[in-house]
Amino acid sequence: MAGHLLMTLPFPKPEPLLKAFQGAFPDLKVTFLRHEVKPAEAFVKQDMYIPPEILREATHLMTFGVVPDPADAPNLRYIHFSVAGTDHVAHKAVFKDPKITITTSTGGPSIALAEWVMGSILGLTRQLFQYKDLQNKRTWGSSAPPPFTLDGKKMGIVGYGSIGRQVARLAQAFSMDVVVYNSRPRLTAEDRKDRNWYQAGSGDPDGTIPSAYFHGQSREDLHKFLSQNLDILVLALPLTPATKHLIGEEELSILNANSPALLVNVARGPVVYQEALIASLKKGAAGGGLLGAALDVTDPEPLPTESELWGLPNVFITPHISSVTTQTVMRAYKILQDNLVRQLKGEELFNVIKKGSA
Repeated sequence: MAGHLLMTLPFPKPEPLLKAFQGAFPDLKVTFLRHEVKPAEAFVKQDMYIPPEILREATHLMTFGVVPDPADAPNLRYIHFSVAGTDHVAHKAVFKDPKITITTSTGGPSIALAEWVMGSILGLTRQLFQYKDLQNKRTWGSSAPPPFTLDGKKMGIVGYGSIGRQVARLAQAFSMDVVVYNSRPRLTAEDRKDRNWYQAGSGDPDGTIPSAYFHGQSREDLHKFLSQNLDILVLALPLTPATKHLIGEEELSILNANSPALLVNVARGPVVYQEALIASLKKGAAGGGLLGAALDVTDPEPLPTESELWGLPNVFITPHISSVTTQTVMRAYKILQDNLVRQLKGEELFNVIKKGSA
């Protein structure tokens, strides 16, 4: 494969991996430029200086979010994102350029994200966080009885992509019933198969774990799903104009109508209307609100120090780091390498973004 692969990533230069790339693609020139960005700025600050001569020569780009204007990179034909979501840069001109193929690292973060989901659920339901507080105080104390154990409980997942499938796999191991909701129907066995990249032995490749599939693009469709006596609602869908504030006051009221539920958000903060979320959490289980929430994403990010979310006892918050592991980073490179091989063979690439759907 001839060409010039430019990597602009917020990680240290992976020397052994770059040598492996050169071994696999000896005719491919590789340039690595570290994108210096603080974690808190990761989805806000997406700019860096790239020498014009490199941009003009680059045919391939691997990036966290730095994307050039097509006019400045006339030979660019392929962009691979080291992350699964691209909503932070989907407004860029490259997403409208028909000459440039764009792929993501969908499937790479799924294992780490699913571990975070289940870990946070266990922390909230088994009061592990409260016991850690007691440990820090050197107190041999007790907490209220757990609201429930996971076996036999029902988990609803909105967005049954790579993340949702791995969450379902782990939930199944805890003997939970899983139901899912997508915007489009998954009516046949063929429809339910995972077409994206996934780590062997992970996820739900054939889509057989859920006991029920729901779909729709209207509030009525979503409300029908939320009325399924869910104990836990996991949000794992992309942020689009249609999904902004998808979960608001009415949706939370329906979710908690029969019994208080847990909300887990590993999608994007604006998928949930945050004022409604705070109000429901403040009501708590006793007042007809949420039992609790685990949030790896908030609106805005970083979450301001004055936000009421910080002080709520039934909330667990992390700063958008649920996917951050060494293995996740390595899988992003693996997906790129798999796609470059497929490109050489003229095969369909994994995780291709359809223009206009980013």
